[in-house]
Amino acid sequence: MPIEQSGCGTFRTKPVPRWGLLALLALGLSAPAAFAQNNLSGVPSNACPSPQEWQQATLMQLAAWAEACDDNAFFHAHRGAQLLALSQTDAAAVSLEKALLLNPDLPGAQLDYAQALAQIGLQGSARAILQNVLQRPDIQPNLKAQLSTVQTGSAAARVGSAPLWQWNGMIQTAYGRESNLNSATHTDSLTLYLSNGPVTLGLTDNAKPVAGEAFKSTAALQGVMRGAGGQALSVNLTLAAKTGAASVNGNNRTAEGALKYSLPMLAGNASGFWQFTAGGTEFWLGNQTAYQDQGLQLKYAWDSLGAACKWAPAIGRIDQQFPQSSTLNGVYTYGRIDWVCSSSKNQETYLALGGGQDKAQDISRPGGHRERKDILLRHEQIVNMALWPVVSGQLSAWLRYAHSQDKLAYSELLGDLKSSTRRTDLGLGYWVPVTKQWHIGLNLEATSQKSNNTLFNLKNSSFYMGVRWAND
Repeated sequence: MPIEQSGCGTFRTKPVPRWGLLALLALGLSAPAAFAQNNLSGVPSNACPSPQEWQQATLMQLAAWAEACDDNAFFHAHRGAQLLALSQTDAAAVSLEKALLLNPDLPGAQLDYAQALAQIGLQGSARAILQNVLQRPDIQPNLKAQLSTVQTGSAAARVGSAPLWQWNGMIQTAYGRESNLNSATHTDSLTLYLSNGPVTLGLTDNAKPVAGEAFKSTAALQGVMRGAGGQALSVNLTLAAKTGAASVNGNNRTAEGALKYSLPMLAGNASGFWQFTAGGTEFWLGNQTAYQDQGLQLKYAWDSLGAACKWAPAIGRIDQQFPQSSTLNGVYTYGRIDWVCSSSKNQETYLALGGGQDKAQDISRPGGHRERKDILLRHEQIVNMALWPVVSGQLSAWLRYAHSQDKLAYSELLGDLKSSTRRTDLGLGYWVPVTKQWHIGLNLEATSQKSNNTLFNLKNSSFYMGVRWAND
């Protein structure tokens, strides 16, 4: 299962051993008592099919009987076990949890629920449930011995061996064309307010947008190490470069890195984890560093079992430096909330809303302090072409909107102008698998930045086609 949306990549947990036989053994411990409780609850005998009928039913039939068997703990335990066997882990956890809410003394459901929690990454909660089962006075000796072996073996593995890193990597290269390779201002002239009145200056050709071809390449490495109690430490590294551009200012490189520590906090229907992130970025324009930052973030990811959407509030701070013009340096403090919604395994939608203040480190910074607001919307979907399966692939669409507002006038030469800038980025990508690890595809992007300060007006559109290798 993926461990984070917001973030920097996707990792999958290793499957845990199935306890199906142990669950069947444990199921017999409390069957008479549970059935007696069900018969005394006043539910008509024909309202819910018999256990013999459950055994022969498909998942679709079980779903149809869910309302009639709503008060039957054994029905939900059976349905959850079937869902778990078919790797529908989230749905299984919801059904098994309902069984235990109706009858907490079902060891079979407890074991299946522990397995479901382990598979979705809540190993600490799974081990706690297993420990509770071992404390039962009515547990069969042979079952207790088997469960003790499982628990002891897991503990010995955690203590006797060092945690192992799991690594994923991705390399991508593409060739394409942009309408504004040098990120030049999208204006022909600039009005300056001098002592003798306003003067309009025309921009030279080398200050205008330059269209042309270029290569864009990206390499990413992601690793995760899991510890006791569901703790996790992850490392994310990304290198990106645009080369081969006819315009000198069109060539650039970016390096990003982040270290994340995750700690589970709750279990059951409302689970979640704290995540602390430390990271940084460096951007080179040509051979010179044009920008660099270092940041810290604290986030709590809230995960309700069975819910289609998960949300995570976060706060953070980023120290920004501009080595070629230190008066632009600032500190950005922000708050943000992320939503990740998955209606199925084939699609996912991510929404992030954030905002904060970029405080100037130098009182002479143009524009002074700055307010910022950001919106990011991204949708990923697997597209199956029934008529032409060879082009079935992954579709990605994204929209980013940002607004910044200066507190002070940007420059006396521009008059009493407090810059207000809005930027919109639109993107569309489609990648088709050639083999399990190799993909071919294309990316389309469009950028529009509009401001009352014509220095910040910008437009760019790009089209790239390339190849990608990933070992996820």
